[in-house]
Amino acid sequence: SAGPVSEATLPSDGRAARAARTRDSIVDASIALVEAGDVRPTAPRIAARAGVSVRSVFQHFDDLPSLHTAVVQRVVERLSLLVVAVDPALSLDARIDAFARYRAALLEAVTPFRRAAAVHGPFAPEIQIAVAQGNVFLRCDVEVTFGAELNGLPPSERRELLDALAATSSWGMWDSLRADAEDSAEEAQAVLRRTLRALLAGLPPAM
Repeated sequence: SAGPVSEATLPSDGRAARAARTRDSIVDASIALVEAGDVRPTAPRIAARAGVSVRSVFQHFDDLPSLHTAVVQRVVERLSLLVVAVDPALSLDARIDAFARYRAALLEAVTPFRRAAAVHGPFAPEIQIAVAQGNVFLRCDVEVTFGAELNGLPPSERRELLDALAATSSWGMWDSLRADAEDSAEEAQAVLRRTLRALLAGLPPAM
């Protein structure tokens, strides 16, 4: 019978699988460091967290932009699991409650990455693009969730209300509540819910 496979004779698909695992561990380590508050993790800290050598980090990622891109892709995958499509058939009050609950969870989860992006973004176009795409998604999500109310308004008023709703439920507002006002996540969510209700009060759904 055949003996055990040595490193030298390991099939190429086995080497590829091992390389993929190492690459994943480097990306996961980068994310874990950011989540722990390290907004500018260095290669040695990433390597230590991943349990690999610093040389290995640069073997798998040619430069920082390639690592940033891999991290962004993984973060987007994780955050997408927190996205909830609010049923447009629900009453306005029910939609506000559901939206505030899920948007609060999403904004809280994205906070460490947005703070890291503020440090890296000015020098990293790939991060700037990811942040811009995220902002577009958040705005479109508001537009879909409260489409019945928005679509009953004249164009100028519709744009004004959409801007107000998007700003209220943006990460910038969330971070202001959590960092500047020192609200808990629960308190910030309550502020979000109250502000949405105030903005949407008295607007009949479009027929």
